[in-house]
Amino acid sequence: MKELKAIIFDMDGVLVDSEPWHYEIECKLFKELGLDVPDEVHLTYIGTDGDYMYSDLKKRYNVSMTLPELMEWDSKQRVEFFRHMDNLKPNPGLIDLLQELRNSDIKIGIATSSILDIVRIILEKCGIESYFESITTTEQAGKSKPAPDVYLMAAKSLGVAPEHCLVFEDSFSGINAAKSAGMFCIAYQPHNDLLQDASRADKLIHSFGEINLSLIHKYFEEG
Repeated sequence: MKELKAIIFDMDGVLVDSEPWHYEIECKLFKELGLDVPDEVHLTYIGTDGDYMYSDLKKRYNVSMTLPELMEWDSKQRVEFFRHMDNLKPNPGLIDLLQELRNSDIKIGIATSSILDIVRIILEKCGIESYFESITTTEQAGKSKPAPDVYLMAAKSLGVAPEHCLVFEDSFSGINAAKSAGMFCIAYQPHNDLLQDASRADKLIHSFGEINLSLIHKYFEEG
């Protein structure tokens, strides 16, 4: 029987409904760059990091700024945006689940495409920073999702082998990253969200209210 030892959460869209805010920021940034990025292209960047997004944009469009310049400019814009937000809240049912996990012997971590400064701002504003033993970013891992690097690094930081980890993800890129890392993956996609392809996920939930530690163990052991 497989033993569950760690649960790793994506942040944007999973811990907090911040994806619409990132999408809004990106629309503003694209406009400032003079880019007309269609939605079907923009949506492919959900769950990836800035390096991946701007590398792709530079291939598609005549962007004069260098990649480091774009990344620095983007980071400053996002940090300022989230620093001045007052209505950030964790997704419904999340705190109850985190509390249950904290009272168990399961380790809890984060693997995200956001930069560390934004992660810390969001966690603090949501009041959930104390639940997580480690935070791993794709910037630290060196590769964007869907590469598995960030999840493998997160597992290592928790001292747990990948096969003993379960991941909560919401994006196509993130789900593929988790599965490529050899981890069990539960897709989190609320009914009112624009659904991404979750076909590689092992389970799909629409709310944290429909899951608890007992069910998580059951799914993991069956998977």
